[in-house]
Amino acid sequence: MGWSRQFIEKIRDATDLAVVAGDYGDTKNAGPGKIKLNCPLPNHNEKTPSCYVQKEFFKCFGCGEGGDIFKFIEIIENCDFNEAVKRLADRAGIIPETNDWVGGTAGDDKRKDLFQAVANASDIFLNRLLDMDNKTAQKARNFLRDRGVTGEMCQKYGIGYSFPKQKGLSDNLIGILTPMLEEAFKKSNIKSGDIPKKIEITLKSAGLSSEYQGQATDFFFSERIMFTIYDSSERSIAFSGRQLPGGPEPKYRNSPATDIYKKDQVLYGLNWAKKNFAKEDRIIICEGQLDVIAFHESKLRIAVAPCGTAITENHIKTLANYSKNMIICFDSDPAGQNATKKFAQWEEKHNLQIKVATLPEGKDPGDCLTEKNLTMLENAIKESIPFLRWRINNIINNTNPNTIEERVQVAGQCLQLVRDHHEEMFHDDYVNYIGNKFDLPYSGLREKFDNLNKSKQLKASYQQQPTTAEQTKPAIRSVSKSNSISKSKEIPPQIAINVLLLLLHNRQTLETEKIIPDRLDAFLFPKGALRDIYESLVESNSLNEAIDKLKGTDSQLSTVALLRASKPIESPSTETAKKMVGELLIRTVEKQYESLHERAVVNGDLASISDLGKVHTNKSIMQNEGYDLFSPEADFLIDWLRERLATMDSNSEKPKHGH
Repeated sequence: MGWSRQFIEKIRDATDLAVVAGDYGDTKNAGPGKIKLNCPLPNHNEKTPSCYVQKEFFKCFGCGEGGDIFKFIEIIENCDFNEAVKRLADRAGIIPETNDWVGGTAGDDKRKDLFQAVANASDIFLNRLLDMDNKTAQKARNFLRDRGVTGEMCQKYGIGYSFPKQKGLSDNLIGILTPMLEEAFKKSNIKSGDIPKKIEITLKSAGLSSEYQGQATDFFFSERIMFTIYDSSERSIAFSGRQLPGGPEPKYRNSPATDIYKKDQVLYGLNWAKKNFAKEDRIIICEGQLDVIAFHESKLRIAVAPCGTAITENHIKTLANYSKNMIICFDSDPAGQNATKKFAQWEEKHNLQIKVATLPEGKDPGDCLTEKNLTMLENAIKESIPFLRWRINNIINNTNPNTIEERVQVAGQCLQLVRDHHEEMFHDDYVNYIGNKFDLPYSGLREKFDNLNKSKQLKASYQQQPTTAEQTKPAIRSVSKSNSISKSKEIPPQIAINVLLLLLHNRQTLETEKIIPDRLDAFLFPKGALRDIYESLVESNSLNEAIDKLKGTDSQLSTVALLRASKPIESPSTETAKKMVGELLIRTVEKQYESLHERAVVNGDLASISDLGKVHTNKSIMQNEGYDLFSPEADFLIDWLRERLATMDSNSEKPKHGH
């Protein structure tokens, strides 16, 4: 069940769907008691209104969806029925009483427990930070103060401080949370004997604890500034922990995905910003929590940011329900520029009007908060430029052409961007703009432009965009079939190729961070060409030198051709390098795990299945924690792999006896 019938009807009577629909787009009068608007539902983009709404019902004659106010919220907010009722109750200012909730499904009750646990944890972290008698939190208070964050802001945005790391396992948070949850579960009439197990399951399911060496621990958030992540209904659902200066990598550590925290759907700051979207009819998208907070402390309370993953199409769909006008304000470094370019795949598909705001070199929105210069933020938004113009400027700034030949070549790249743009009314103005930028005659550029075909690369290059750790992979261009050395039909695993590129172009980073030889080794690569090339590269100073040491098999030459055709990441960060090698480790573990697990299941080998459970647990924790290459989980997996592969090599060397 869930909410009582009386409570549901109370919410229905207090809500006008026509008013609610106005939060998700511009509405037009469609007759007495009716409005119409462009369908705001996911997976339906239209330019002519076909969604009709009355007080209690809606019907879209474009996509066919229809129903009452609760169905509307379920679809547009991607939630279940009980959640839709709760969100509409919050909107109407109606506070449910105890007897309004008459019990829900197991899924409803579990989610309710997770919300409770995360909210309690958020309060604990906040109190630790604001408790001036807590000297261990002074470093965190200093860090936030230096960045312009006050105690009042910490309360407003749910910012706290986790517990310091101790020798052995840490369970400080668990120790405080346990009696709080125990008290809450007792009030829910749960049997006393069942409560300890329920608490354990709740903490794990909420991403607040994990099992390590047979014990529950919460060490993965040790000594971090804790930003509470909220859903669009203002409920605490997860955390993003920021590293303190000198603290352990990575810089940000986010809660794992849970039943209430879907990383590709949740946007940090949406709970505060959405109430301003209808009035402003625009959205600012930035990169981090402090960036969002800086905007909300200014006059621009319409900023959001992804958390725990790069921006995804699901994020864009969610935002497009509120406004099609988006302003990107990412960092000006190569990573920020590449993330901005990614929006090209969604501009036409979701009918977006995109602008790009640029801050002075080396600045990000959070710096404006630190320097108490929020006017700089407001000016950057005022001076934001159309996305297409930014893309053209980006090409020019990154190529800096000098000779006439270089200017003509780069102008051709810019013309192709314009040709690919869906809005033909812009074309002529941008051809003229490019001519002025390169001091080239309009007539010649226009003739060249008219002879260009739309590029097929735009759509292809953004299909199946990876998320989380995979975002760090460099793009791999396929080798031409006509290439005489590309004879192998098998394309080597992309993640292994990416790590080889890292070794080839960024070896100093790997050695400085002791990724080589402490973590990256030949056993992480499949036997054959990939492992051969890795071993040759380790002993060489260049790709050509490594090639000379190879036997020159077809498989090796095919892989070398792919390496030559592949574009490496420009100046990858230490965190990126660690993630890439960490993901290679996980893939290698998965390959061994799957074959062993399948064999153990077939043979009914319970002991082996139990041992493999430890491998699976460590693998899952490492994935959830961002592929941390120097974590205890990584140590366990590397040792397990070495032992496993050594056993395989030993068995392969034993003489085989015939029967």
